[in-house]
Amino acid sequence: TALPIACFLSMEGKTRITPWAGLVVYGGARVTIFIFAVELSIHGHIVDTSFPTQLSLNFAKMPLKVGGRMDLVLIPLTVEIWAAVKIEIRICIWGCFTITKTIWTSRLWSYRAPAITRNIFTIGNYDHDFSPPTFSHLSSLDYDFDQERRSVSDEACRVGQVGGMFPKEPKFLLETAAADDESNVKFSYSVGTYFGGNNVKNGVEMGGPKIVSSDSLPSGIPLYFTVSARNTEGLTSESQCSIPTFDTTLPSGRVEQSFDVSANPFHLSAFFVAHDDSKLLDAGRVAVGLGVGSSNVVPWHDFEYTSISKNDDAKDDLQRFASPRLGLLSTKPVGMKMVLGPQYCASFCLSFASHCVSFDYDYDTRECRVQKTIEGPDAELRVLRSFHNFERIGVGHSKWLEYRNLSLEHGKVYAINTRIENVLGYSQRISSKGTLIDFTPPDTAPILNVKYNITTADGCSASIKQKSCNEITPWPNHRIVVDGEGSLAVFNGHVPFEDKLYT
Repeated sequence: TALPIACFLSMEGKTRITPWAGLVVYGGARVTIFIFAVELSIHGHIVDTSFPTQLSLNFAKMPLKVGGRMDLVLIPLTVEIWAAVKIEIRICIWGCFTITKTIWTSRLWSYRAPAITRNIFTIGNYDHDFSPPTFSHLSSLDYDFDQERRSVSDEACRVGQVGGMFPKEPKFLLETAAADDESNVKFSYSVGTYFGGNNVKNGVEMGGPKIVSSDSLPSGIPLYFTVSARNTEGLTSESQCSIPTFDTTLPSGRVEQSFDVSANPFHLSAFFVAHDDSKLLDAGRVAVGLGVGSSNVVPWHDFEYTSISKNDDAKDDLQRFASPRLGLLSTKPVGMKMVLGPQYCASFCLSFASHCVSFDYDYDTRECRVQKTIEGPDAELRVLRSFHNFERIGVGHSKWLEYRNLSLEHGKVYAINTRIENVLGYSQRISSKGTLIDFTPPDTAPILNVKYNITTADGCSASIKQKSCNEITPWPNHRIVVDGEGSLAVFNGHVPFEDKLYT
């Protein structure tokens, strides 16, 4: 038969006995009018003497601590004056008795002389602890959180963001290991935006060496944690750890379709780019369908990201950024500065380390804006003055998405849809705006006495202004017309339908 076993981490017991001695005096006056009685009384305590005696037994660490003490508390004089109003009714039926009811009472004045306190004796085996708690190396990870963003310090303190939470309800895991041979240890932590700082959180009690907390923390910046271990003597030791950022946003990005309108029934392509504060998973999901979010043309399947590490067409720090695009992001910048050129704006952006994701530069006003995101669902690219947007290379993820041998229908819009997820479990769907499939050339106004009207598949020679030979349709969609007298398709002059016609 198994016997029950009790395990006590700490115990404390106290017994208190207070012998008392003193002299009590009392006096008073009374006036009675009909059934009303007014009383005035004085209460006095002379040389109130007590001997509080306490015995204690406690332990948190061995050995057991036993102690006792006796004190003397002497109050030379205490005086109080009280007043009362009463109703008294005397009734005599086969005997007399009085009914008394107090309708008002109050203490009018009091005086208490200062107490005289002395310790008579104190005994016990109390030993002082002269050494602070000692931190030790933490064991291997036993909790599921983002290892890419956990502490890389001396491992006496470890912090990381917990995965599987909602972005607006994030949590972090903070753990440490410290002990004291003589005393109990209490833990607290502080958080700052600089090493050893406490300007975010200051002295928050942990309740143990390991906590999972939902305390609100700023996002998008490095956070530095300081864990304090304090023993019963008040001696403290500290350990530091940090995370590069506290992620409360979904991954962002965009899918840039090659063409808004295409005449190719077999081919679709787009450029995918994404960025997030946390590390993205090694692969995402992609599909092609009729409209945003659908997958009825190409079902969902995995795709891996690629990354470009250098822009060979740029010089200086601009090599770390892609070619500029007209416009600036609609989001609030994390830094602003006036510089003499985009290369200096690139250097200013790189000073923000991993929080430099892109920058906007105005060639007219020389204004530089550092951004922590790229164009996507949460950040639009808007044209303003001569601003140009430069995206940083190597901090995000990109992929050329291309699909051939499709069977696209005329007059329908097809979108390339992606789904990405980071190590915290935050997922986001990003889609292209859609490509309209159009197999027919434009219709003209009425043509009379036509001399030449054919539709051919001219490929790259369809127009002298043709900018690309990619995704050329094999179908005939280039219409060549030579009109005749009376046609209303082409005019020469400034007044439509009135000036001389020409072919």
